[in-house]
Amino acid sequence: MDERTTILSERLSELISGYLMGTLGAEEVDEVENWINSSSENMQIFREVLNEKDLQEMGRQFRHIDVESDLMIVRAKLGPDPTTDRQSTGKHKLWRYGIAAAVATIIFGAGLLYFKNQQQTSPEIAPGKQGATLTLANGKKIRLGEVSDGKLANESGVEISKLANGQLIYEIKENSAESVKINTLTTAKGETYRVRLPDGSLVYLNAASSLTYSSALNERGKRSVRLDGEGYFEVSKDKKHPFVVETRGQSIEVLGTHFNVNAYKDEPQIATTLLEGSVKVSVKGKTQLIRPGQQVVNYGGRLQVNEVSLDDITDWKEGDFFLNHVDFKTAMRKIARWYDVVIVYDEAVPEDLESGGWMSRRNNLSTVLKAIEDTGLARFRIEGKTVHVFK
Repeated sequence: MDERTTILSERLSELISGYLMGTLGAEEVDEVENWINSSSENMQIFREVLNEKDLQEMGRQFRHIDVESDLMIVRAKLGPDPTTDRQSTGKHKLWRYGIAAAVATIIFGAGLLYFKNQQQTSPEIAPGKQGATLTLANGKKIRLGEVSDGKLANESGVEISKLANGQLIYEIKENSAESVKINTLTTAKGETYRVRLPDGSLVYLNAASSLTYSSALNERGKRSVRLDGEGYFEVSKDKKHPFVVETRGQSIEVLGTHFNVNAYKDEPQIATTLLEGSVKVSVKGKTQLIRPGQQVVNYGGRLQVNEVSLDDITDWKEGDFFLNHVDFKTAMRKIARWYDVVIVYDEAVPEDLESGGWMSRRNNLSTVLKAIEDTGLARFRIEGKTVHVFK
């Protein structure tokens, strides 16, 4: 190519690249469109640029521009190709190829720069960790991840301590006639914690959850707690004192058993799953007994019993995401709670998607999202603490 052709090629490459990326001003847009429409030769050159597979692939790789959608819009404007069967001379074909390659290179460079900027402005989002806030009866808040191990407080003869393994312990040291002292253990998004109650029962709290209870636990002959969010209970046997878990709109009564309760406010139902022993779920005057391996789902007062895989239910407790045959948006809510992010869906994402697979909750967020992308289920873009979801 001579010098004039090279300069023209560079100018066209820059203009066409900006045209596809939407970065041109009004005058430059007119310049490109006037050039395209000035001759069938120019329109053919532009069509050949649009047909570059590398250009489309780069647009998919660097998702800051939706090249595929842009190409559809531009092709619709151009209408049917009247020159499809024409053969280009060697000289013109080489020139067209040079423009297409240059356009791809410019967009690739822009994508690479964007990718680097994203790495700088959007640091890797790490998985959640062990942590919680304990609110005592007097209103004092203790950030358990920030205090030393050992004794934290004494309420009504009950000693509250933090162990080195990240567990909260309640021990009755003396009987007291003082009034009931109410405590609340709260996990934020991206936190999980364990508490051993005075009766020896162990409760695991998932992210964005809270457990409220008397520091002595017993109230009027019952061991009563209130759960918001999700918790896994290993209840010590005590035939004289039933263990009652209150959630929004229902109660669960047991004597000694292992079970999981999912009662997040942003979920459409409350799910109680039994691993061993027996539980009785009560809601609006109705009760339902379930056996190990069963789950009772509360749909606004309507109870339904299902046989379930227990691994699916206790995945979070074991440090995993088990997402096989799980509603996609339900799976994304799990991910959002653990990584403390906000999920924003493109309107093209269907409502009936179903996820699959298994992933460790110990991975960084990008690793989890990449695994989902590899299935072809959805695409993601992370901006700060927001995850955009595309189909």
